[in-house]
Amino acid sequence: MAMDLAKLVAEALIVIWPAYVANATPVVASKLIKRRTPIDMGRLFPDGRRIFGDGKTIEGFAFGVAAGTALGGLTIYIISSFIGNALRYPTYLDCLSLSFWALVGDLIGAFLKRRMGLPRGAPAPLLDQLDFLVAALLVTRLLDPAIVSLQVFVAAVLLTPPIHLATNAAAYVLGLKKEPW
Repeated sequence: MAMDLAKLVAEALIVIWPAYVANATPVVASKLIKRRTPIDMGRLFPDGRRIFGDGKTIEGFAFGVAAGTALGGLTIYIISSFIGNALRYPTYLDCLSLSFWALVGDLIGAFLKRRMGLPRGAPAPLLDQLDFLVAALLVTRLLDPAIVSLQVFVAAVLLTPPIHLATNAAAYVLGLKKEPW
């Protein structure tokens, strides 16, 4: 029983790793890239608020997808080289899907936060922690149901909020984020 739980947690972490990398990369990229082009180009939604806001950039999105796909794929290759077929691994196409849809999910979260009148950086518990993950897992599950089983999906949703909060707090301490959430 404990081994099954450990295997499930390991598989969930391996599956969601590309989405985690993709979601974290724009924060790092924003510190390295001088030119930042908002995805919404400064446009307003009919409610008079920005569509996504200045924090969602074309450069961050592109770097996030690239990093999630590359680092996700590389990490999975390294892990599978050491432990073989003991676990299920996402393919490189899965890594691309998880990375791309994680950032689309993050955009959806930003869009919803703007509709709620929340300013950039304001906390939205659970939305902040799960928007990227749920989008990445739902779409990737449609593309590859074997890799995102219902058990992996549930485990990832349960594991992500504390991991997300801890990594955001670390990014805050390192000066990469203005807020610790």
